[in-house]
Amino acid sequence: MIKAYEQNEFLLEALSTFREMSWRGIRPNYPSAISILTVCSALAILNSGRELHAAMLRCFFDIDVFAVSALITMYIKCGNLDRAKRVFSMFEPKDVVMWNSMITGYAQHGLGEEALGIFNDMRFAGMAPDSITYIGVLTACSYTGKVEEGREIFNSMSTSSAIRPGAEHYSCMVDLLGRAGLVDEALDLIKNMPDEPDAIIWGALMGACRMHKNAEIAELAARKLLELEPDSAGPYVLLSHIYTSTGRWEDASKMRKFISSRNLNKSPGCSWIEYDKQVHLFTSGDITHPEHAIILKMLEKLDGLLMESGYSADGSFVLHDIDEEQKVYSLRYHSERQAVAYGLLKVPEGMPIRVMKNLRVCGDCHAAMKLVAKITSREIILRDANRFHHFKDGSCSCRDYW
Repeated sequence: MIKAYEQNEFLLEALSTFREMSWRGIRPNYPSAISILTVCSALAILNSGRELHAAMLRCFFDIDVFAVSALITMYIKCGNLDRAKRVFSMFEPKDVVMWNSMITGYAQHGLGEEALGIFNDMRFAGMAPDSITYIGVLTACSYTGKVEEGREIFNSMSTSSAIRPGAEHYSCMVDLLGRAGLVDEALDLIKNMPDEPDAIIWGALMGACRMHKNAEIAELAARKLLELEPDSAGPYVLLSHIYTSTGRWEDASKMRKFISSRNLNKSPGCSWIEYDKQVHLFTSGDITHPEHAIILKMLEKLDGLLMESGYSADGSFVLHDIDEEQKVYSLRYHSERQAVAYGLLKVPEGMPIRVMKNLRVCGDCHAAMKLVAKITSREIILRDANRFHHFKDGSCSCRDYW
């Protein structure tokens, strides 16, 4: 049942069944442990992951390389990179999956130097990098703006490791160049690919266009994405964001109508936080949480403190052409802010507030989170769809390069 729930993405049901099994005194076996590690990674619920780690030690599952790799991944995706490093360092012999897990983990946390260091250690230890290794290293370069290093590694793949760059590697390079503002170079790279670019590659270009407000190339990428994924709303939502950020309200309105007319699927934004062995889910403007009233009061308190600190809401992240007061109101109730407000109310002082979001965090929330961390003297760890952000003392681990 646990495996069936996990494979069909009924993650909370898998976790509940695992806990019931434990309450009945049934010790986990290898398949159930791997499934729950996968669930803990997906939901980023660290406390449950720690409990399972303890159970694995009692059952001697920690001597299996695959189980240890899953354990490392769980700690990384829960935002506890120190514990992942400890597990990685203690296990011998390491296989390529374990090395890849650490490289990818450093990349997701914005630690490019550390990721490249692990990459060099891996080769020094005589372990040959595989295709996944290069995805992790190129991602690390992308997230930290290491353009020259990324170019060198990409160009050396086929000569040093006899690995032909695939679509995933090209996607990393497009993302690397695009983040650095080299959108035209990223487009040229796509045009010169030996194979037809896929939706992921065009999506990476779209993300760069949004970051640098390049509507012309974004429109080209959107047309390509329509051909590849005609039922996806993603490219048009991004294009609508670009139009909004550049004040093209009429074009943004037409784009929203287009999305509605074609009944395109758009993933709703949601954030969640684990507290007292429960996962608390929030969506933008949601009022269904049983403690909504006190969350609302905390949001209003934070709003006042932010204003005193000089914060000014960035209305370009609101898709509709509404007045400034309505924009501020809309941004205040983004799902990640609700989750952080709940964490401030519930998570004890001295412990980091860990929040997960299924989409990319918006720029306004990112700016607000830095100030909230400073005002409240709390560490906030936010995992969005792309990477981790560690907010502390008014700054973010991404150094605002995300």
